[in-house]
Amino acid sequence: MLALPLRFGGLGIQNPTKTADREYQASKRITSQLTELIFNQDQDLSKLDRSFISKTKADLKMEKEISYAAEKSRVESLITSESKRRAFSIACEKGSSSWLSALPLRSLGYCLNKKDFRDSLSLRYNWPIPDVPKHCACGKTNSVDHALSCKKGGYVTFRHDILVETEAELLREAKCRNVYTEPALLPTSEQLHPKGTITADGARLDIVAIGLYGKNERTFMDVRITHPNAPSNLPMPVDKLLLRNEAEKKSKYASRVINTERASFIPLVFTTSATTAPECNNFHKRIAELISIKRKEQYSKVLSYIRTRISFAMLKSILVSIHGVRDKKERKDYGTKTASDVAFGLIPVEDAYECR
Repeated sequence: MLALPLRFGGLGIQNPTKTADREYQASKRITSQLTELIFNQDQDLSKLDRSFISKTKADLKMEKEISYAAEKSRVESLITSESKRRAFSIACEKGSSSWLSALPLRSLGYCLNKKDFRDSLSLRYNWPIPDVPKHCACGKTNSVDHALSCKKGGYVTFRHDILVETEAELLREAKCRNVYTEPALLPTSEQLHPKGTITADGARLDIVAIGLYGKNERTFMDVRITHPNAPSNLPMPVDKLLLRNEAEKKSKYASRVINTERASFIPLVFTTSATTAPECNNFHKRIAELISIKRKEQYSKVLSYIRTRISFAMLKSILVSIHGVRDKKERKDYGTKTASDVAFGLIPVEDAYECR
């Protein structure tokens, strides 16, 4: 499983004893014409058929993709636990492996210490995480799935707010104007909207920005994070789970935003592995387009940067949620210490993890 590429749910740690023969045969096919020229002592490289070499490379790439897909299916069939099989499937989704393919750049916050890296791999494959308390302060049996859903301690809100601030920062990087969080909605009447629309006075969304799709057009966004391995979500495929959460957000706010605010609404739905729903994915593509134009950068690299930012923001907030203190009595032990005195386990230390 770990030998598979990241996009197939693995870690890309291949075993040379198993891949050497395949890579040798591939190299032999690609360089067959060049080998013949060298054998004949012919220095005229114009005799090389470039189109043949390109086609051979494309064929070999296709063969490798088919081989990886077959190996992925084989590995998936060997996983007996439903939750572990689901975790492996989620690991294959776009965005869930961004933190693994990123360079450990301290300036961008792409560093994890040894313990957090181990826990992150355990989260990826739904392996047991050491040092997690057996019982939660709410009185229930503790587990990773419970820790990501338990409201006690405020970690669900903490995780949500981290994503909101990250998205707002990305909008500012895209040079959108008037970007701020928790905008209040204009008063409205429930008679003007379909059943299920939130019409209460003082209702707020998570983010508003001007200039995302038009120079003077306002866009409201609301973030939701869902945990696919929560017991209530296990029966539903991940893609349908994301679509359901999108539909729920739209039913609550879309009509009010469109008809009262005269603006557009985008539900930003994530899983705890940082995969995104279709509309959120399109939203990130639009931000990547704007940033690439402003900075004259390559679009694909900007999109990869956005997915990596989101991935690390989600991952670090989840690590805090799992190991965070939920009991009020335990919190008092910190006394009057400031935040800088508290070891959250997220700040990389050079003697524990090399970050340059």
